Amino acid sequence: MQNNSIFSLSKRLLAVFMLVSFVFLLIIVRLAYVQLAKSKWLQSKALEQWQRELPLNALRGEILDCNRAILATNYSTYDIYVRPSMVSDAKSVTYILSKTLGLDFDKVYKKVTDRFVSESLIKLQVEKSTAMNIKEKNYSGILFSENNSRYYPYGSMLTQVLGFTTIDNVGQAGLEAYYNKYLTGVKGYVLEQSDVKGVKIDNTLSTYIPSIPGLNLELTIDINIQRFVEEAMELLIDEQKPKKASIIVMNPNSGEIVSMATSPNFDLNNVPRDDVSKLMETIKNINIVDVYEPGSTFKCITMANSIEEGVAHLSDTFYDPGYRIVDGEKIKCWKLTGHGHQTLSQGLCNSCNAVFVDLSLRLGKDKMYEMFKKFGLGSPLGVDFLGESGGIIMNYDSAKIVDVARMGFGQAVAVTPLQLITSICSIVNGGKLYKPYFVRTMTDVDGNIVSQTNPTVIKNTISQKTSDIMKTMMEDVIKQYSGYYAFIPGYHVGGKTGTSQKYDGNRLSGEYIASFVGTFPADNPDYVVLVVVDEPGGASYYGSIAATPYAKKIIEKIIDYKKYAPSADLIKDIIQANDTVKMPNVVGLSPADAVRVIEEAGLQVEIQHEGNIVHSQFPAPDTELSKNSIVMIDLQ
Repeated sequence: MQNNSIFSLSKRLLAVFMLVSFVFLLIIVRLAYVQLAKSKWLQSKALEQWQRELPLNALRGEILDCNRAILATNYSTYDIYVRPSMVSDAKSVTYILSKTLGLDFDKVYKKVTDRFVSESLIKLQVEKSTAMNIKEKNYSGILFSENNSRYYPYGSMLTQVLGFTTIDNVGQAGLEAYYNKYLTGVKGYVLEQSDVKGVKIDNTLSTYIPSIPGLNLELTIDINIQRFVEEAMELLIDEQKPKKASIIVMNPNSGEIVSMATSPNFDLNNVPRDDVSKLMETIKNINIVDVYEPGSTFKCITMANSIEEGVAHLSDTFYDPGYRIVDGEKIKCWKLTGHGHQTLSQGLCNSCNAVFVDLSLRLGKDKMYEMFKKFGLGSPLGVDFLGESGGIIMNYDSAKIVDVARMGFGQAVAVTPLQLITSICSIVNGGKLYKPYFVRTMTDVDGNIVSQTNPTVIKNTISQKTSDIMKTMMEDVIKQYSGYYAFIPGYHVGGKTGTSQKYDGNRLSGEYIASFVGTFPADNPDYVVLVVVDEPGGASYYGSIAATPYAKKIIEKIIDYKKYAPSADLIKDIIQANDTVKMPNVVGLSPADAVRVIEEAGLQVEIQHEGNIVHSQFPAPDTELSKNSIVMIDLQ
C-alpha cells in the first residue's frame, strides 16, 4: 500500500516537472523568437518611441531646353508642422499660425492641442519670407521643413508641354506628369532623440539622412524657336480669333520636337485651379490628344504613296470638270468650275480633289489601308507624353469605295497634328518615319547622363527617289500656288495648305479647320512646321490665308536665327519681292471681272463661296502687297 503511494507521488511530481519544463520551454522559445526573429521590428518600434523625424523633401529635377536654358526649376519654401507636446502657449501659437498663414483659427487650434498625435502638418509650401516671420516669434512647438516649389521662368510658354505639379510637387500634367518618377527624387530625414512627450533631449545626437535630388531633363525643345512660335501664335489669335490653334516644329531627320504650342494657354506659375474642368480642357495638348480631318495637307501622303506604289507617274494627266461621281455620289472639287486639264504635279499645286479621288481609286482599298499603317496612322506613335491618341481610321469592313475616294484628299480619316507632321517628315527625309520625342537626355545632379534617347525609325514609308520627287512637288506648290504668303524670297520652301469642314455625323456649316505644313529648306529640310487653326474667324477660313502667313513668319525667324544664307539661284527673287502693288477694289464686280482685275494687278486670287457678285474682299482696297500675293474674294 505504501509502495503504491510513493509510486503515485513520483508520477505526480514527474507530471508537475514536465509541465513546468514545458512552460519554461515555451517561454524560452518565445523569448528566442522575440529576441531573434522580431528584434529589428522591436528596435524600430523603440526608435519610434524615442526618436522624432522631420522630412527633408528632395529637390525636384530641372527641365531644360536643348541649349540648357532652364524651363522648369525650384525655389525654396517651407512646410510648417506643429508638435503639440512641445507647445507651451497653445492660443498664441494658434493665433500666429492662423493669422500669418490665412487659416481657420479653430482648425489650427485643434491640431495644436491634439496631444494624441506626435506632429500635425499645418501648411505646405509656405513662402520663405512668411515662414521666417513665424520663426522669428520663437514659439516652441512650431517646426519648419525646407521644401521646394516649382517655378517656370517662361510663364505661359510651353504650357501644355511642360504641364505642372500639385502643391506637394507631384507631376499632374504634361512632361511633369509623364516623367514624374524620374524628376521626384528620394526624400531625406532629420532624426532627433526625444522624451516620452516628444520633447528633444538635450546633448543628444541628431541623425541626418540627406535627400537625393531628382533627375534633370534636357528636352529637344529650342526655346528660341519656341519664342518665334509663340509670337506667331499671338498674332494668329489676334487676327484670326479662332476657337483653338496649335503649332508644331519638328526636325524631320530625327523625330525631335523642336517646338510645340497650343492656344488657349495660361501662366504655369499661376495655375487656374478654381475651375477644374476648364483647367483640364486647357492643359490638354491638342497636338497629341485631339484628332481632326486634315483636309488637303493629307494629299501629300496620298501623292507620295501613289508614286511609291507605281499607280501615278509625273507624265500622267487628268481632267477635272469640278467633280467626280463615285458609287453614285457626287464628290465636288473645291473649285466648282473645275481645273480642267492638268498634270500630276499641277494636281497637287491646285489641290484638286478630283485628281486625288482618281489616285485613291487607283490605289484601291487594300493599299489605302496599308498606307495608313505604313505612315503610322490609326495607332499611337509612342511619343513620351500621356494621353496620345492613335487617330480614327474607319473600320476596313465598313468602308465603302466612296469613303476610300474621300480619304485620299483628307476626309473620312482623322489624325492628330503630331501624326500628320510626323508623316510629312518621313515624306521629305527620304522615307524614314521617326518616333517623335521630347526628352533628349536625363542627367543626375552632377551632370552625369543617366539615360539618352536616340532617334528611332518606326517604319520606312517611301524610297529616296519618291521623296526627292515629293520635295520638288511641294516646293512647286509654294512657287505656283500659295504665292507670297508662304514663299520667302531667296529661299527654297516647300509646303501644302489644307482646309477641312468639321464633321459631327454631318458636315457642320460654317465650321472649318485651316492648316498649313511647310518644309525648309525645301530640297533638304531641317525643319517642318505645321499650323492648325480651329474655326478661324478672320477674313477667310482657307489655309492659305488663316494658317500659311504664320508658318512663314516662323520660318523667316528660323532663317535669321540659324543664319541660313540665301540660295544663289533665288537671289533675283529678293529684288523682285521689293516690288509692291496695290489691292484693287473689286466689291460689286462679277467673279470673272474681279479675277481679271486682280490678276492684271499682279496678284493671285482665291474665291470663297458661290455667287454672281463679289460681296467682300481681303485685304482692303489700296493695301500695298508684294507681287504674286494671294488675295481673297467672297461671293454671294
